Amino acid sequence: MATALLDLTVLATHARTRGIGRYVADLALGLARAGKRADDLRVLGVEELGFAGGAQVTEDLSGAVQRLSRSSVQAHATWAYRVRVALSAAARALSPDVLHTGHPNATPLGNPGCPRVTTCHDLIPLRFPKHYVGWRDGTRASREWLDRRRFHSADHVIAVSESTANDLITLLGVSSQRITVVHNGVDLARWSSEPGEQDGAVRARLGLSESHYVLCVGSADFRKNHHRMLAALAKVRRARPDSDVVMVWAARLDLGMQLELRRSALEHGVSGALKLVGYVSDDDLAALYRGAVAQLFPSRAEGFGYPVVEAMAAGCPVVTSDRSSLAEIAGDAAYQVDPEDDDAIADAIQTLLTDSGERDRMSARGTVRARRFALERMAEGTLEVYRDVVARARRGD
Repeated sequence: MATALLDLTVLATHARTRGIGRYVADLALGLARAGKRADDLRVLGVEELGFAGGAQVTEDLSGAVQRLSRSSVQAHATWAYRVRVALSAAARALSPDVLHTGHPNATPLGNPGCPRVTTCHDLIPLRFPKHYVGWRDGTRASREWLDRRRFHSADHVIAVSESTANDLITLLGVSSQRITVVHNGVDLARWSSEPGEQDGAVRARLGLSESHYVLCVGSADFRKNHHRMLAALAKVRRARPDSDVVMVWAARLDLGMQLELRRSALEHGVSGALKLVGYVSDDDLAALYRGAVAQLFPSRAEGFGYPVVEAMAAGCPVVTSDRSSLAEIAGDAAYQVDPEDDDAIADAIQTLLTDSGERDRMSARGTVRARRFALERMAEGTLEVYRDVVARARRGD
């Protein structure tokens, strides 16, 4: 039986509440379920990693995710340094047949003694260097050099969307033969469209009424397009002076992002219609999805776009972008708009706000579409990558 080693240690950092952390946690849960049916491959998770290369590993991937999610938070820089200097040594000591690093931003130094798979979530900094290449990166050329090293040094790359795969090929020159697209998956039971007993209580606690808000989930940086969304909200409220629809933003935002959102809301005259609720649990977020007029996600660029699938699975109509991975993921189960066109965003909100039949139709389409992105499909696709990489290594390819 072949052995795959999956690095879970990023779940001990703040990344555990962000997209990449969700990817690593959900992949581990999916692999735990799929592993019960696989008799040719077992997956071990690296739960702790010492600077000298000692590692605590476990076959209980679900338990490891729970333990790491409750652990004290490590500084990202400390975690990244430890992975770079120690993961290869740990792999050599454990002798797996394949090593998988789900967070690409800490490339292990040295030879791990086995093929290494890494996941590419996006190359957005290369698309928008003005906004995402900071002083630590130096220049766009420096960031490109770093990304080339990350993905050319891996034996195989999992891309979370066709859009991300195309960026790997066109921006970094990674061979398509070394890339496999495995879409991210979500736990459909967690994001069920069936109303929960506490849904009303959750919304009441946050001061919300069902079908009187649009929901935004995630960061508020440049690509998330908050300025256009607030402009669209202002247009909806002007078109319907009696409307009390508000924008609810659910995320752990730093002070700078909060101030920028409030400044933009003031500029558009909707200060009283913006509600920042901070980070919420998955249970609370599912309740927010189920009670929203729509989820707004007209992002300028995404590697995948978890909130789109979560919302669709929860029966929430989605207004998203017609570019990057979002068009690929949403298909015909969401309103696709030009993210720079606030009139189009406003029109979509207005339709869903006033036409309950259309809202029901898009909700039904979304729940069907979300099944394509089940956790089990991501896990099975990832296991197939492991099998293929191990087979090629044994053949000496």
